[in-house]
Amino acid sequence: MFTTALLLTLAWGALSFGAVYPWAYQPLLAALTVLGLWGLFGPAESRPRANGTLAIGLALLVAAVVLQLVPLSRQTLLALSPAADTFLRRYDIAYATLLASGRAVAHPLSIEPAQTRLGLMLLLGLGVFLLGLTRTLDGFKLRRLLPGLIILGVVLAMIGIIQKPLFTGKIYGFWTPRAGPVLYTPGGGPFGPFVNRNHFAGWMLMALPLAFGYFAGMVARGTHGAKPGWRERMVSFSSRDANEAILVGFAIVVMALSLVMTLSRSGFTCFMTAIAISGLAVARHQAGRSRRAFALIYLALVAILSVSWVGLDAITARFQAVTGQDDFRFRLNAWRDALRIYHAFIKTGTGLNTYGVATMFYQTFQTETVHFAEAHNDYLQYLAEGGLLLVIPTLVLIGLFIREVRRRFREGLDDSTGYWLRLGAVTGIIAIALQEVVEFSLQMPGNAALFTLLCGIAVRKASRSRPNQARKGA
Repeated sequence: MFTTALLLTLAWGALSFGAVYPWAYQPLLAALTVLGLWGLFGPAESRPRANGTLAIGLALLVAAVVLQLVPLSRQTLLALSPAADTFLRRYDIAYATLLASGRAVAHPLSIEPAQTRLGLMLLLGLGVFLLGLTRTLDGFKLRRLLPGLIILGVVLAMIGIIQKPLFTGKIYGFWTPRAGPVLYTPGGGPFGPFVNRNHFAGWMLMALPLAFGYFAGMVARGTHGAKPGWRERMVSFSSRDANEAILVGFAIVVMALSLVMTLSRSGFTCFMTAIAISGLAVARHQAGRSRRAFALIYLALVAILSVSWVGLDAITARFQAVTGQDDFRFRLNAWRDALRIYHAFIKTGTGLNTYGVATMFYQTFQTETVHFAEAHNDYLQYLAEGGLLLVIPTLVLIGLFIREVRRRFREGLDDSTGYWLRLGAVTGIIAIALQEVVEFSLQMPGNAALFTLLCGIAVRKASRSRPNQARKGA
């Protein structure tokens, strides 16, 4: 039941245009919160405790965001964030009116508290979801979840592949993005159910390594116990596990093809990075020379097939366009503006989820035609929104997370599949982290939900059942 609800929630987050609209992210947030509470307070038999280390890190971060929402006197605001006072006198009519009348003025550190409250609610929902996953995820649930998640990935891929040559400005053939019709051009516009092709690529960057981890786990156990000799190995390919591995392998190819078809430069670069990481892991940790060779050859085929289908010339032309179009210059200017905002609000930030408000006055380029509500670099945007107040607890949380992941790898897992799933989750986290240098995929709530699942898989504790029992349960 939990696995089905989780899969349906992830599907809603992806299929509802990444859950970028209030009618989509509100039910998504509610579902994630319920799933987290279900995991935290459900039946306690044979379950580990929720990860207390991550709970402490999340509590510190939540407390820091709450501090951005506490009303402060103008004197305190001037002492902590003089740039906020300057901004509010231009932006907030009520604040400026009270100030002009000589009356007492109080305002939080956040320049737009409503936006920060929304960011806080998303943080709380995703945090509860993560803690619930650390308590309830086990090998059995993952083996039930992963096939469904891979099927979802194929569905998303097919939507994108079919829609691309038929696109007329409406997603699914009926939904016009809020910004207006977006006519398809090579390497631009929506892809699949996502309004931005880069965000579709971001979803696939997380799902593909996890799917390959599942595939590598099946390869690792697929010929276990088979007698030496090619005849016996061929016979083993008729087993149920082998047939499932073939289907998963085909699904990965379809998903990879859709990612490359987006012609997202960041998506393609991070995809190749993920393949390199996966290949290195296979070379070092896949037991058996034949299984190691099989997995490496398969990875190479995934890369070659996806690139050759789209066309090396098209991909090369897309990368060459970085110096011939304005998008890189726009990004560079956006990064400079983000740094300007950070230096102005260095102590306390503008407030979580307020970057688009800050750029109403801090944007310095294309001000008459384009409003950059995102910095196209989530790290710089977070610096601007959080300042040292949020950056310090965030670094603590990241450090605690890395520590927990390392501990789980040292502890081992119930079987090889568990190891490869954890490695796939970590690879997906690395891939999307690299893409965030030039994009903002994780600002899509649907992508954030999948990212949180990867984090839960990465830090989950091993179930101590024996491998053969786990296989029967699967």
